[in-house]
Amino acid sequence: MIKLWRILLRLQRATLAKAVLIIYGDDGRVLVHALPSGRLELPRQALSGWIPIEKQVDAWLAQLPYEKSAPAFVSLEGTPGVEGVTFLYTAKLEATAYSESGDLWLDYEAAKVALSASDRHLLSLCTSGAAQF
Repeated sequence: MIKLWRILLRLQRATLAKAVLIIYGDDGRVLVHALPSGRLELPRQALSGWIPIEKQVDAWLAQLPYEKSAPAFVSLEGTPGVEGVTFLYTAKLEATAYSESGDLWLDYEAAKVALSASDRHLLSLCTSGAAQF
Protein backbone atom coordinates (compact mmCIF):
# COMPACT_ATOMS: atom_id res chain seq x y z
CA MET A 1 0.00 0.00 0.00
CA ILE A 2 2.82 2.42 0.86
CA LYS A 3 4.54 1.72 -2.47
CA LEU A 4 1.31 2.48 -4.32
CA TRP A 5 0.92 5.74 -2.39
CA ARG A 6 4.51 6.79 -3.23
CA ILE A 7 3.93 6.02 -6.90
CA LEU A 8 0.75 8.09 -6.84
CA LEU A 9 2.60 11.02 -5.23
CA ARG A 10 5.38 10.87 -7.83
CA LEU A 11 2.82 10.71 -10.60
CA GLN A 12 0.94 13.65 -9.10
CA ARG A 13 4.10 15.75 -9.06
CA ALA A 14 5.00 14.78 -12.61
CA THR A 15 1.70 15.68 -14.21
CA LEU A 16 -0.14 18.88 -14.94
CA ALA A 17 -2.90 19.49 -12.46
CA LYS A 18 -5.41 22.21 -11.78
CA ALA A 19 -8.09 22.87 -9.25
CA VAL A 20 -11.54 24.10 -10.19
CA LEU A 21 -13.52 25.70 -7.40
CA ILE A 22 -17.29 25.97 -7.77
CA ILE A 23 -18.27 28.79 -5.44
CA TYR A 24 -21.93 29.15 -4.54
CA GLY A 25 -23.37 32.33 -3.10
CA ASP A 26 -25.83 32.27 -0.24
CA ASP A 27 -28.58 32.86 -2.82
CA GLY A 28 -27.59 29.81 -4.93
CA ARG A 29 -25.77 31.71 -7.66
CA VAL A 30 -22.45 30.44 -9.03
CA LEU A 31 -19.28 32.53 -9.38
CA VAL A 32 -17.83 32.46 -12.91
CA HIS A 33 -14.85 34.26 -14.42
CA ALA A 34 -15.08 36.20 -17.69
CA LEU A 35 -11.99 35.90 -19.87
CA PRO A 36 -10.82 38.82 -22.06
CA SER A 37 -12.21 36.90 -25.04
CA GLY A 38 -15.68 37.10 -23.45
CA ARG A 39 -15.84 33.38 -22.69
CA LEU A 40 -16.98 32.38 -19.20
CA GLU A 41 -15.31 29.70 -17.11
CA LEU A 42 -15.34 28.37 -13.58
CA PRO A 43 -12.55 29.70 -11.33
CA ARG A 44 -9.43 27.57 -11.75
CA GLN A 45 -5.87 27.53 -10.57
CA ALA A 46 -2.77 25.63 -11.64
CA LEU A 47 -1.44 23.42 -8.87
CA SER A 48 2.12 22.90 -7.72
CA GLY A 49 3.21 19.30 -7.42
CA TRP A 50 5.28 20.10 -4.33
CA ILE A 51 2.59 21.59 -2.09
CA PRO A 52 -0.34 19.51 -0.80
CA ILE A 53 -3.42 20.17 -2.91
CA GLU A 54 -5.70 20.86 0.04
CA LYS A 55 -3.31 23.54 1.31
CA GLN A 56 -3.29 25.22 -2.10
CA VAL A 57 -7.09 25.20 -2.36
CA ASP A 58 -7.46 26.47 1.23
CA ALA A 59 -5.02 29.33 0.52
CA TRP A 60 -6.84 30.18 -2.71
CA LEU A 61 -10.20 30.29 -0.96
CA ALA A 62 -8.72 32.30 1.95
CA GLN A 63 -7.99 35.13 -0.49
CA LEU A 64 -11.72 35.72 -0.93
CA PRO A 65 -13.36 38.16 1.47
CA TYR A 66 -16.45 37.42 3.53
CA GLU A 67 -17.40 34.33 5.50
CA LYS A 68 -17.06 31.09 3.55
CA SER A 69 -17.37 27.39 4.09
CA ALA A 70 -14.39 25.08 3.96
CA PRO A 71 -13.82 23.70 0.47
CA ALA A 72 -15.32 20.27 -0.11
CA PHE A 73 -13.64 17.83 -2.49
CA VAL A 74 -16.08 16.58 -5.13
CA SER A 75 -14.19 14.71 -7.81
CA LEU A 76 -10.93 13.98 -9.57
CA GLU A 77 -11.37 14.28 -13.33
CA GLY A 78 -9.02 13.35 -16.16
CA THR A 79 -5.90 11.26 -16.33
CA PRO A 80 -2.22 12.10 -15.94
CA GLY A 81 -0.80 13.33 -19.21
CA VAL A 82 -0.83 16.38 -21.44
CA GLU A 83 -4.31 17.52 -20.38
CA GLY A 84 -3.57 16.82 -16.74
CA VAL A 85 -6.03 16.15 -13.98
CA THR A 86 -8.64 18.41 -12.44
CA PHE A 87 -9.41 18.43 -8.74
CA LEU A 88 -12.97 19.68 -8.31
CA TYR A 89 -13.95 21.46 -5.10
CA THR A 90 -17.03 23.39 -3.95
CA ALA A 91 -17.44 26.09 -1.35
CA LYS A 92 -20.09 28.56 -0.27
CA LEU A 93 -19.44 32.28 0.03
CA GLU A 94 -21.83 34.03 2.40
CA ALA A 95 -22.15 37.18 0.31
CA THR A 96 -22.56 37.52 -3.45
CA ALA A 97 -21.52 41.18 -3.36
CA TYR A 98 -17.91 40.01 -3.83
CA SER A 99 -16.68 40.41 -7.37
CA GLU A 100 -13.19 40.90 -8.72
CA SER A 101 -12.60 42.29 -12.16
CA GLY A 102 -14.02 39.76 -14.58
CA ASP A 103 -16.06 37.81 -12.02
CA LEU A 104 -19.81 37.39 -12.40
CA TRP A 105 -22.51 35.73 -10.32
CA LEU A 106 -24.93 33.67 -12.42
CA ASP A 107 -27.85 31.61 -11.27
CA TYR A 108 -27.21 27.89 -11.52
CA GLU A 109 -29.26 27.31 -14.69
CA ALA A 110 -27.78 30.34 -16.49
CA ALA A 111 -24.28 29.17 -15.58
CA LYS A 112 -24.97 25.74 -17.11
CA VAL A 113 -25.95 27.43 -20.39
CA ALA A 114 -23.11 30.00 -20.46
CA LEU A 115 -20.17 27.70 -19.67
CA SER A 116 -18.13 25.50 -22.00
CA ALA A 117 -18.97 21.80 -22.28
CA SER A 118 -16.11 20.80 -19.96
CA ASP A 119 -17.14 23.33 -17.30
CA ARG A 120 -20.80 22.28 -17.66
CA HIS A 121 -19.69 18.72 -16.97
CA LEU A 122 -17.86 19.82 -13.81
CA LEU A 123 -20.88 21.86 -12.70
CA SER A 124 -23.17 18.88 -13.34
CA LEU A 125 -21.11 16.83 -10.88
CA CYS A 126 -22.51 19.20 -8.26
CA THR A 127 -26.12 18.67 -9.40
CA SER A 128 -27.74 19.74 -6.18
CA GLY A 129 -26.36 23.24 -6.59
CA ALA A 130 -26.42 25.37 -3.47
CA ALA A 131 -28.81 22.92 -1.84
CA GLN A 132 -25.79 20.84 -0.77
CA PHE A 133 -24.89 23.55 1.71
